Amino acid sequence: MGLHTLAFKEWATHDGVTVSGEINQLRDKRLAIDAEDWLNTLLTAQTPREPLLPALGGLPFALKKHVHEHLEGFRAAGITPTFVFNGLDLACRDRATIAKESRIAAASLDEAWRLYGESKADDAVAEFGKSCTYGTYHILRWLRSYLHTEGVRIQTAPSAAAAQVVALHNENFADAVVGSMSCLLYGASRVILNLDWDTKLFVWAEKPKCLAKLNLSDDQFVDLCLLSGLTILAPPPIPEIELNPAPLIAARELLARCNNDGLLACDSLKNDAYKLLFQKARAAVTHALWIDHTGKPRTKHGEVTPNNLHDVIGQRLPDDIYYYLSRGVVSPRVLNWRTRLEVFEVAPLDGGSSRPYQTLVSQKLAPLRTRSMALMSRSLHNYYQYTDVELVCWYEMDRKKALDVPDALQSSQAADRWHVKEDVIARSAAAAGLEMQRSPLYAAVSILSQPGIPEKTITESLPQPATGTYTTRQELLGNATFRFLEDRGYINNDHTLSAWGKALKVALDHAVKTEYLDIGDGHREAEEAIFMAFELHRLDALNSLNLFPATSYQGAPMRGSDTDKANTLLLSRIACLGSFQHGEIGFTGPLSRHLLAYHQMAAATRGALRDLLEMHALSMLLKGAASRDLTPPDYSDLGSDLPLLREPDLGLSLVVKSYLDELSNEKRTDITKWFNHATDIKGDLEKAWKMWGSINAGIQAADSGIVNNDTKTTFRKADEWLAQKLKQAAAATNGT
Repeated sequence: MGLHTLAFKEWATHDGVTVSGEINQLRDKRLAIDAEDWLNTLLTAQTPREPLLPALGGLPFALKKHVHEHLEGFRAAGITPTFVFNGLDLACRDRATIAKESRIAAASLDEAWRLYGESKADDAVAEFGKSCTYGTYHILRWLRSYLHTEGVRIQTAPSAAAAQVVALHNENFADAVVGSMSCLLYGASRVILNLDWDTKLFVWAEKPKCLAKLNLSDDQFVDLCLLSGLTILAPPPIPEIELNPAPLIAARELLARCNNDGLLACDSLKNDAYKLLFQKARAAVTHALWIDHTGKPRTKHGEVTPNNLHDVIGQRLPDDIYYYLSRGVVSPRVLNWRTRLEVFEVAPLDGGSSRPYQTLVSQKLAPLRTRSMALMSRSLHNYYQYTDVELVCWYEMDRKKALDVPDALQSSQAADRWHVKEDVIARSAAAAGLEMQRSPLYAAVSILSQPGIPEKTITESLPQPATGTYTTRQELLGNATFRFLEDRGYINNDHTLSAWGKALKVALDHAVKTEYLDIGDGHREAEEAIFMAFELHRLDALNSLNLFPATSYQGAPMRGSDTDKANTLLLSRIACLGSFQHGEIGFTGPLSRHLLAYHQMAAATRGALRDLLEMHALSMLLKGAASRDLTPPDYSDLGSDLPLLREPDLGLSLVVKSYLDELSNEKRTDITKWFNHATDIKGDLEKAWKMWGSINAGIQAADSGIVNNDTKTTFRKADEWLAQKLKQAAAATNGT
């Protein structure tokens, strides 16, 4: 993504097609902003760049700071921004394209880890930086939520954000557009490339100047945009463009050799697959998809569209879904799977060469994918209800696995029995000393643990049509959470807590007693960490087994006895579910590919669970459960309120592993010297021990039918081991 953003901007600046002006010229103006391009431009600048992001996962440490500074800049300048996010993928972004990008990134990361293993730190950091991307699914999900909570207008496009941005300008909902070459591709006459709040200047490129400089017509410029690989289509598979740091110039030379005709240029490549993608991309520009102010999807030429347009912009979904997508209730991922009839799993940040991760995504998480798509498919056309979806993984591209989505439709109907009103939710949560908005998972299990409440939450039938059942933010969040927890087996069919639900409540109650629930990055971190630990255990992934090959996955615990190493590994893995207090600057400190591999298993699980949550919310809305009096921000509130929004980074896991490793070392080192920008390692460690204590309490309290005695023994012994280690550390500190 960095190349896609910067290459055009560098060319435009170098070749004199840009104009600059003072930002105060934009006062009282409305800007439509391509959010992903804006984010990438912001974070690939030299000062805020964090090259080790692929080695840590999670969010860039300085992300919130830089976003906030820019929002303050907009406010001070009197500018009203609308951030537009990309929606469903266009057909020109096919599996082969995604797989190729994934292979290139995986190879670069593999090289970075090799260099790190050889103690070539500077070279490793540089190599990590080559694969540093800010267009990651979970980062964009967080950004969308953060912007909304800051009172900024957000929107998700039905497909390409650039097309929506240009449409907002054309429909007079914006005075200017902010983005890159893609905005010019979709018809913008000028595009703001950069706003510099330090110099108080902004820079824009004008399309007429670009055409004059390149000596091209409008139509030929579209061909150039596509051939350059800097917009909606990947570059052609030739080194002169694909590997060129100045792909625009290389693409212009290719076009010139072919009489400035894009199709002739494709013919000269003798690659039928690329030519077909080029044609699809061309058609996607001609029939650009956008959503109007009423929430209805539109195409550039209105009703005059070819019958096979779905082969270009994807299968059509109901208008309501595009609206809920635009408001941020759901992310595009599951919608992409459903319309493409395929789930394509790509390699994780650690490279994904371990069998446990491959088994996780190909087998253990497959039922979650199936359930998510089944929930949505119930309200779709019969085509979707009777058409299955296939799973394809990066390591076995030729093998396809049917997910049996049609067979799961019937089992999704239990969710329709939840219609809990505000008074029940608020009164019951208050009786437990909780708030649904603050701790939705804990509030849900606490409400249902109260005598007489479960039967009040059951609705066998409602008058048809059952419209407008939910009228408040708390009702929307509460019912989505109840549905989700029942789906995951924490709630029985009679709406009482299951054995899993009771164990989860014990763990959360313990977190309250130890004051863990209210610490961490955000008030939901603790309850989500505990919940995720239970989910990983249910997937048989919460253990101290050596899951990853030591030869390539360096960074496992290495001090002390085998027992020391095993317990350190277990606690370090659990620690990856919590956050790390770090300065708003790039990370410096020890890394671990071994722990990153486990972190990626947890991240994949979290993402699958978040998808399921969103589909429960969507299914609820598609059934007409929400009041028609709800406003667009109400729906955006729901998307931000749903649990499992933010993915933690690996920092806390690295701190815990380093600390426990040193406790098992004869010559101990002060680990605070290793984490230069950590702000409270002592506090982080105390939080990690409280997290562990709460999870262990839930494991020990669980019925033996769901957690066997061997697992309980392993956790109990690890707890005793930790207590002894901490006692020894305290004695050493006190000099006794």
